Amino acid sequence: MKKTIIALLALLVIPCMAAEVMESVISADASVTNEYAPDTATIRFYVENSGTNLAELKTKNDATVNAAITEIKKKLTDKESIKTIAFSINNVYSYKDKIRIFQKYEVKNGFEVKLKDLSKVSQIIQTAMDKGVKKVDRLNFSIENGEQLCNEMMAKAIVTAKNRAQYLSSAANSQLDKPKNINAYCSLSSSVVQPRYYANSSMKMAMTEDAAGDAGAVETIEPGAITVRANVSMSYYLK
Repeated sequence: MKKTIIALLALLVIPCMAAEVMESVISADASVTNEYAPDTATIRFYVENSGTNLAELKTKNDATVNAAITEIKKKLTDKESIKTIAFSINNVYSYKDKIRIFQKYEVKNGFEVKLKDLSKVSQIIQTAMDKGVKKVDRLNFSIENGEQLCNEMMAKAIVTAKNRAQYLSSAANSQLDKPKNINAYCSLSSSVVQPRYYANSSMKMAMTEDAAGDAGAVETIEPGAITVRANVSMSYYLK
């Protein structure tokens, strides 16, 4: 009796395994790349001072940051914004004969400006510099609706991959059936400009020749282009 049951199970399993092996599948890949103009700029500013009087340092930083933010806000629209991104106090020590000796405090304040009108980038940086901000740490250009662009690009890549699969199946005298799997990926770059204006006079931000020697006239900054790349890998069952 047991032998009969085992034999019946074997008869049920073997055809299923054979069906799996006999399935015909065709695969195709596609990649679509486009460049778009950025529509958003974010600029990060930092104010850093050091010394032994913490209260004075904080007061000095706050005054500079508040003056810069107040002036910058006058130039922003309802779709643009400014926010605090950093505040830190760091104790600096030296060591002598394994004894830790306090040297000074380092106080750092940071804020970020988000712009939709990219023509104002240089103007906003100039305004911050005029109010005593000495460090522009990061300027990033991006596309706010990047996810929507990625979805559109992946859809185009799927169409391209399917057309390739149809061409290949036709060459093999077959027809496409339903998809077996679809793997899609999208990457969206950002255009980053690293400004060169710091408290260190040897690394001042680029200025026009007429303004050399003072803290004015930031030259025009070009945002560049954003590259969006979608990749798709698909496979279809064949009829």
